[in-house]
Amino acid sequence: MAGKQFPSLAHARRASSRCLLAVGALLVFSAVYFLLLSPSPPRPVASPLSNPSTTTSFVASLDRFLDSPHHPAASSAAPGDLDAAIRSEEEARLYGDPRGAWPAAPAPLRVYVYEMPRKFTYDLLRLFRDSYRDTANLTSNGSPVHRLIEQEALKWMTDQPAWQRSEGRDHVIPVHHPWSFKSVRRFVKKAMWLLPDMDSTGNWYKPGQVYLEKDVILPYVPNVDLCDYKCVSETQSKRSTLLFFRGRLKRNAGGKIRSKLVAELQNIEDIIIEEGSAGAKGKVAAQTGMRKSLFCLNPAGDTPSSARLFDAIVSGCIPVIISDELELPFEGILDYSKIALFVSSTDAVQPGWLVKYLRGIDAKRVREMQSNLLKYSKHFLYSSPAQPLGPEDLTWRMIAGKLVNIKLHIQRSRRVVRESRSVCTCECRVGNTTRML
Repeated sequence: MAGKQFPSLAHARRASSRCLLAVGALLVFSAVYFLLLSPSPPRPVASPLSNPSTTTSFVASLDRFLDSPHHPAASSAAPGDLDAAIRSEEEARLYGDPRGAWPAAPAPLRVYVYEMPRKFTYDLLRLFRDSYRDTANLTSNGSPVHRLIEQEALKWMTDQPAWQRSEGRDHVIPVHHPWSFKSVRRFVKKAMWLLPDMDSTGNWYKPGQVYLEKDVILPYVPNVDLCDYKCVSETQSKRSTLLFFRGRLKRNAGGKIRSKLVAELQNIEDIIIEEGSAGAKGKVAAQTGMRKSLFCLNPAGDTPSSARLFDAIVSGCIPVIISDELELPFEGILDYSKIALFVSSTDAVQPGWLVKYLRGIDAKRVREMQSNLLKYSKHFLYSSPAQPLGPEDLTWRMIAGKLVNIKLHIQRSRRVVRESRSVCTCECRVGNTTRML
């Protein structure tokens, strides 16, 4: 996932499995990164994530992957004594030439990808394709589940010297589904997780498992096509719908607000609220509706976020976010107030409040936000090879920003008495709040 043309970021050494990312909670162990907190010459690496035109079907992509010729390249092993390697470079930086002690630009990361045994990668994928597909051993998204292999994979990873030297704190694990790693989260909660969400209500994650100081939020892959400069120009004068929403109208947990919004917004002439459907027809309907609308409603669902937010962004439709617990990708880098409106759920369900608020936004601000949406779209479009300032690039920038804190906790964990009350569990953080913008 490294940004190809960003020289201050990491280079990733591909695993023998070619690092097939995010194929379910079980196989995600094959893409666990660990960071050596020391500089290394950058090397461009193509993103393993697919471009928008590639199918996202798990079964179809699995068949293509297993049936294509591949020859995993041999690669050199990580240093045997990681502590010694890191200590040597750290001492050289701190006590060597003072002019090189604190470089003007951030030092690049050195990132390794575990080379998992084949039974956790190719063999398991083939087993799924050949025997699991028609059985009950599937998750809701069609990826394979096998508890025994899952537990073996956990033991294999936590037995590695790199994991043990930091208790996983300098490891990066893609957990881009609210159910991923659910049965083993307590064993890997010190690692950095790449998440789609960070629900602090306790519906999806336990206290102390996820928090912004440790983890990184990534965007979903948009389900609709990018509305580029030509598209924006052509649709500018045709956006006659004030507010558009297409999706499931009834959800659980925080998504209960949807039924309240439906009751509040139905039967208003220039507002479209409709039940959504999956598949090609659903995509066309959503894309068409968003490109005809000034604002797109983004309420909470079963989780605080959804791909709909990123569909709106790449469609040039200003998101109206009604999700009080939402955390956003790359918010340490991007200013979302330039492209989205944030409305508290309390205000949104007040009779007439939301419609009056949207109608009161002046045309100049609408045009500015539409222009910014076009500029921001590149930050949410995964591509291969990865592009500068694309989501892969910004992911590594966010990770790089956490290195000092990772070092602090690794060093601190080696001297703080386990029973001490000063051991931070990060359970006292302030919850997220939403205000109107």
